[in-house]
Amino acid sequence: MRIIKWCLKKLSYYVVFSKEALFIFGLIYVHSFVEKALVDILITHLPGVWDIPKSAKAVNLQEGTAAVLQILFAFASDVYLGHFKMVVYSTISYIIGLVLIWNAARHRSRDIRTFYLALVLITLAKAAKGVSLKAFLDDQFLAKDIATTEEDKERQHSRSNAWWRSASILGAIAAAFFPSSLTLLSVISAISMMVAYLWFWLGAKFYACNPSTGSAISDVLFVIKTAVLKRNLLYATTPEQLFQNYKGVTHIERGISWLRWLDKAPIVIEEENRPDKNCTVAQVKEVKFLLGMVPMWTTFLTYSLVYATGSTFFFLQARNLNKNFPITFFNILVTVTSIAIEYLCDILFQKIGSEMDKQLIMQVRIGIGMAFSVICCIFAWKNPAHWLYLVKIYSEPSINMDIFSLTPQFIFLGVMEGLSVGGLQNFFCSQVSKSLRNYKTPFGECVIGIGKFLSMLFILIFSRWFGHDIDSSRLDKYYAMLTLLSFVNLLIYWLVAYWYGDDQFSPEPLVEGAQDSIGSVVSQSFSDQTPNNPPHFSVSKRGTQSFPCPARNRLDGAHEQENKQLRHIKTI
Repeated sequence: MRIIKWCLKKLSYYVVFSKEALFIFGLIYVHSFVEKALVDILITHLPGVWDIPKSAKAVNLQEGTAAVLQILFAFASDVYLGHFKMVVYSTISYIIGLVLIWNAARHRSRDIRTFYLALVLITLAKAAKGVSLKAFLDDQFLAKDIATTEEDKERQHSRSNAWWRSASILGAIAAAFFPSSLTLLSVISAISMMVAYLWFWLGAKFYACNPSTGSAISDVLFVIKTAVLKRNLLYATTPEQLFQNYKGVTHIERGISWLRWLDKAPIVIEEENRPDKNCTVAQVKEVKFLLGMVPMWTTFLTYSLVYATGSTFFFLQARNLNKNFPITFFNILVTVTSIAIEYLCDILFQKIGSEMDKQLIMQVRIGIGMAFSVICCIFAWKNPAHWLYLVKIYSEPSINMDIFSLTPQFIFLGVMEGLSVGGLQNFFCSQVSKSLRNYKTPFGECVIGIGKFLSMLFILIFSRWFGHDIDSSRLDKYYAMLTLLSFVNLLIYWLVAYWYGDDQFSPEPLVEGAQDSIGSVVSQSFSDQTPNNPPHFSVSKRGTQSFPCPARNRLDGAHEQENKQLRHIKTI
């Protein structure tokens, strides 16, 4: 009975009916179906046109570009278009791309330019969809029941995730029941996308469409630009030299030596004496927190090599073993495993005491995921080694090797994705300000995308290991090299994780206590301020506000309130 009550309690927490989500559900379902049935395994349709290395490089280029472009589309969505328009435009691009693939598939050898154009449109659509569709679903739940506390907001996100994961899993499962012919798949995918698009529009009158108000990326770029322009200045020696320096510091957190150059951004230039040319200390601190993620992101480059291999050579191995077997089965296996692991981690680590406990758990979670990348490479290495042995002995080696022998490497691929990628996103949220937390997915995907570009370089470097097909390629050597790299990267990761354990990397509030700074101003007359560096009491007047998203922490708003208090004190 207790188990039933616990299940009902969890069900009521995660599951809630929403008519807005019902109309969006169809689009999520079809996107998942199209990606699992066609886009993610596109490489299995390319060897008839290109050889193995060229096919792998083309897919890595397409997936890497789609991942890196997510930051650009996230910026465009926040500043110009909004989530709703981005969803609309990405779906239209997807439909056109699928129609062009269908047209190219009918005479593949004669219309390769059409295929290139289709690939470009699908790449753009995938990048735009990645930053808008899930965010638009989140908007509906947050608007329906306005969250007043962090717990309420977390509950709304959990309910949104329940709808998202359900639609994604159902769409992935549906992909297993459709033919593997590129012509049939492309036309079925195009028609399905059109139907889902029309269904999405039927709910337009119910949607909550948040206006595009600005992007935190604008302030990141502004701080970096300002620091570069002021690179020839000397570092501040007194607190008064820094713009809106409420805490009275000369070294801005974080105290990382290779980020010290950013401390020049808020220095007041007395010749111009214009606030709109200066960054605030709080803005610089936010950027330093963001760039402090670079060491962690670097450890994911080797992980991305394994991930890129899973979306290319793993599928080619399966196709080579049994051309009649639905390759989508393995793609679904990776997706379901990843979602299950991520969901399990969310439940297990939902209620952790202190922030440092959460940070430690995230680091351990990522480390375990990286360990599974080593295990994945080991299992992947065994299969091509055995396959090459069979090729030498038998004329039909596929008869003597079961295709399900590839199952462990796909399972471990899903496990490492659910642990490491989800852990990286949560770790990102613990290290940056609230205004940048909505960019956890674009930044994470960008790192994975860079790793896929790196995979193209590795294929070029070790080109002698790749032949025209799987039988003439030495994938066993390539997987052995990835195993060694992944193990070394695992050791490096734990050193980096230990480095993040230092106090200087611990999360701390970015808006310092205003009362302390105001008190210090009261105790000190303004005539005692340094005459050559007069303090400014006006906020930056740029066109883009500082982190202005309604759901985020508006630093400029907080500073403006503090400035009003300071002006009042000055008049007194």
